[in-house]
Amino acid sequence: MKICAFIGDMYRDFSLSIIRHLDYYAQEKGHRIDVFGMCSVTTSNPLHVNGLKSILTLPNVHDYDGIILCYDTLIHEDLGKDLVEDLLDDMEAPPVVCIRAAIPGFYNIIPDNRALMYEVAKHVISKCKTDDIGFVTGMDELEDSYERREGFEKAMQEAGHEIREDMIYHGNYWITQGPEMADCFIKPDGTLPEAIICSNDYEAIALCNELIQRGYQIPGDTMISGVDNTYEARDHIPSMTTIEISNETFVDIAMQVLEDAANGKKRDLNIYVPGNLILRESTGDLVVERDIYKSLCLQNVASSVSMDDRREFVVINALFEGALTKETSIQVTLDQFRTIDSILSVYLVQYRENDRVLVGYYSDQGEDHIKDVTFSNDILLPQGLENDERGTRIYLPLAYKNEVYGYALFVVDTDVANFINFKIEYILSQAGQNINKLELYSKLFGIADVMSLYIKDPLTGTLNRRGFEKHISELFNDEGKMIKACAVASIDMDELKFINDNFGHNAGDEAIKETANAIESALNPGEFVARMGGDEFEAVIFLSDPGRLGKFIRNVRNNIREVNLSGKYQFELSSSIGTCDLTDWHGVTDCMKKADKAMYLEKKAKKKNR
Repeated sequence: MKICAFIGDMYRDFSLSIIRHLDYYAQEKGHRIDVFGMCSVTTSNPLHVNGLKSILTLPNVHDYDGIILCYDTLIHEDLGKDLVEDLLDDMEAPPVVCIRAAIPGFYNIIPDNRALMYEVAKHVISKCKTDDIGFVTGMDELEDSYERREGFEKAMQEAGHEIREDMIYHGNYWITQGPEMADCFIKPDGTLPEAIICSNDYEAIALCNELIQRGYQIPGDTMISGVDNTYEARDHIPSMTTIEISNETFVDIAMQVLEDAANGKKRDLNIYVPGNLILRESTGDLVVERDIYKSLCLQNVASSVSMDDRREFVVINALFEGALTKETSIQVTLDQFRTIDSILSVYLVQYRENDRVLVGYYSDQGEDHIKDVTFSNDILLPQGLENDERGTRIYLPLAYKNEVYGYALFVVDTDVANFINFKIEYILSQAGQNINKLELYSKLFGIADVMSLYIKDPLTGTLNRRGFEKHISELFNDEGKMIKACAVASIDMDELKFINDNFGHNAGDEAIKETANAIESALNPGEFVARMGGDEFEAVIFLSDPGRLGKFIRNVRNNIREVNLSGKYQFELSSSIGTCDLTDWHGVTDCMKKADKAMYLEKKAKKKNR
């Protein structure tokens, strides 16, 4: 079978474990697994997130026998939202199995979150003499957070305990709220609840560490428990009582569902998986003695390694700073990937207007190849490279802010502990930033107006993506509110490919420039248009009067009609337009998406009427 997997947060235990067990199926069962995703989300800027999100649209899902989706690793800044909508709308998509989240319309392999929390809470509550028990929720917007809270509440009710809202802290499932959680649960007299039950291990560890730093003892002053059984929970001092579902179990069931679907065997859409309670030191349930001195030594070693990693990142940054040509930048990138034990092969691919180019690679830790190899947009690598029917391939984005330059394909040794790590992410971010820098340098040779060149499209003279981001951000105040009412218009040329194929790319360039002129001529002072790539334009229109959008659209169409009537070209220009009113800064991406949908509806209607 050929499987496509979408996974985010690849440096975390859950994602690594899922990929590792998928690789087992690839190696031992003869499957081909292609994994598309990202290491982490380093920005909340909605336009910059699009750079990361681009990797989720890279594969043609129809080339695969099935799809595995780890949706809860793609929730940051709505990374996976568009992907889910596209898969649900695609009637010809292969079967989709969603792991650890429930999405109607997909097969879902779901932890029984109520039962998981109920079991761990029941155990902790049984060790308490009073109802003085705190609880930390997960992210409030996630369904599993509510389910885990319901499991806690059921255990409390069965014990005859009151559930007090002032004893509940609303967490975020991550390690960043230790001080806030501690402040919530430390009483005015300095004491703590008998126990604090957390919705996952990361929250439990963060709270435990913060309390220890403030002089408290765990479990002496309070018991703490988590959920999920991460490696950090196992190795922590004290080790954390938790409950787990084996990630191998998730993958085994997912693969079985896809195999059954391929064989026409019906399965329930929702498959619930129970967990196993693991009792440890944080609740006074030490089952197996361990060498605390050895554990502390291992933590010190890990801390020392982390310090060395930070120093290494400084060196990597300096190497990229000194790479002032495309070739040296690619060489630095490949050299740095070679220092990571897990990477066996890496391929660096950049997008171009009409095709893709492999700019550098090494395979099976062999020699470097730094030479442009052009190939078509409908395949992921040139013919003859990584075309095995078995094995695992991992695809990560090559981007800088909202500029998407391409992607990197990795073949890794999943037996290495952290086969995807922060260093891989850092090297990719530096490579993307360097591409951006080198593009700027190439344009600046002999040109004084740096900023103008940086934000403008060289073909049309309109703004480019960077210019669009700069100008649209200036329409909002520091709170993200609009300074003046405006809307976005998505404009897409019709049949540019036909013009390129029949009249040549020079004619296509002229068509793009004439379309840009037609749009610019329809703008009022202060309004702007950007060429977002290829035949796509985005305009921002000020809603100075109720009929402004309609007038803009009419003027664009009239300007295009005048070009066609002039008889200047053998081809005819045509464009489809969609619009959406802007609301606030965080809604920019959704607004652009809605305008795109409206534009594509018009384009689809034109095709039907031909």
